[in-house]
Amino acid sequence: MMGKKAESGCSPGRAAVLAILGLSILLFTSMGAPEGENGSDTSSHPQTDTAAAENAAETAAKPEAQTVYIGYNRFLTQAFGPGEPPIEAIQQAVGERYPWITVELNIMPDDVKGMRNAIAIWMNGRDGTVDIYGMDTPWVTEFGKAGWALPLNGKIPGLEENFVAAGLSAFSHDGKIIGVPFWGSVSGLYYREDLLREAGYDGPPESYDEMIAMARAVRAKHPEITPFTWPGAKSEVLVMVYADFLFGFGGAYQESDGSYAFDSPESGRALEFMQSLIEDGYSPPEVPVWTQQESYRLFVEGKALFTWNNNDLVLWLDDPDRSKVVDSWGFAPSPAQPGGRSAAITGGFAFAVNPHSDVPDAALKVMEVIAGREVQKNFALAWGPIQYYQGLYDDPEVLEANRNADRINRVLPFAVNRPPAVKYSQLSNVLQEEVHSVLTNRKSVEEAQADITRRVQGLQ
Repeated sequence: MMGKKAESGCSPGRAAVLAILGLSILLFTSMGAPEGENGSDTSSHPQTDTAAAENAAETAAKPEAQTVYIGYNRFLTQAFGPGEPPIEAIQQAVGERYPWITVELNIMPDDVKGMRNAIAIWMNGRDGTVDIYGMDTPWVTEFGKAGWALPLNGKIPGLEENFVAAGLSAFSHDGKIIGVPFWGSVSGLYYREDLLREAGYDGPPESYDEMIAMARAVRAKHPEITPFTWPGAKSEVLVMVYADFLFGFGGAYQESDGSYAFDSPESGRALEFMQSLIEDGYSPPEVPVWTQQESYRLFVEGKALFTWNNNDLVLWLDDPDRSKVVDSWGFAPSPAQPGGRSAAITGGFAFAVNPHSDVPDAALKVMEVIAGREVQKNFALAWGPIQYYQGLYDDPEVLEANRNADRINRVLPFAVNRPPAVKYSQLSNVLQEEVHSVLTNRKSVEEAQADITRRVQGLQ
């Protein structure tokens, strides 16, 4: 070891000489060079000043690097169609427009309730863990009233012009847009075009009375056909089914003073009709235990005339490996009685900006990119309908990937959100239990309405 050190180092005498030489050079340098032989002071050379100024300007103009964190579940990393995984499309589009912004995904629970609880913890703690997060439609009233989402009106260029009004309305509270939708669903009535045409009808029913008349006409020739199937199990979907009937019979969620209107005569008629469909044999007795998948099975097998469901079936009803009604079905908003309103109950997610973000300006720039056609189109290619961007379903690539998207496009203008509530999960549980009690004849319509009214107090 000592021998190697001697080979690689200096002798003590040589080291002293080098030290003195180094000190002399240092002193000479610190004093500055005299005016050069060319008569100029190199410390103030015009070329040096110009280069320094340019470097300073370039440094000042270059934005500081920032990272924006998006909170959503792992599905943002997956694609189910020809598009890129959405998080990759967002990262690429942001990188092209704002190269100093990096987008990272904070993976949240797949379970919607788990997502909501995580967001609630962050918001209550004024935590900037995520800058942008996914917001489900039932959370809109709660989050809007609590101030948990930054209002976007006027902050994203072209937002209101570029999106279908129903999509923005679903994510608005008190006149403020608090989310940019990126994926959604709408409910509607699926019907057999071939059977209705055979019975002399050229389109879907416009009213529930007409739907019953059509069912009778078709059943006269095809007694084996079940008129109408729908999911009546005690679940969130039952709230959506009830909402469709509520609007169809002229009802509404709230009175003009903002109080709930679930005890209205129109709501009573909707509940009575739902009950009568089962009692009169237009819907099977199994409806009160049917989930969505169980309820559409007969329609897919060619054994039902009508079925209520969301837009998912549109994507594969013409697949001969999965469906026996290829090229013989249609999709329309739910019927409405005179004085009622055809509705398509919507669901889905939007991205919202955390008002406690440490990088709000960068987050809004990312939201601007998410609200752009490029990213919205990729969602359509990667995940399929529904996106609310105007004209998206006129795009050849989108139509190629979603061959029946035009059917959904015709239903979108009828979209209606689910009932508003600050405590939505509690409201949903009340409606599920009470509506289900009517379908199973455990309560009369009047009793259920009275109990709904009593139980929903304080949930708004």
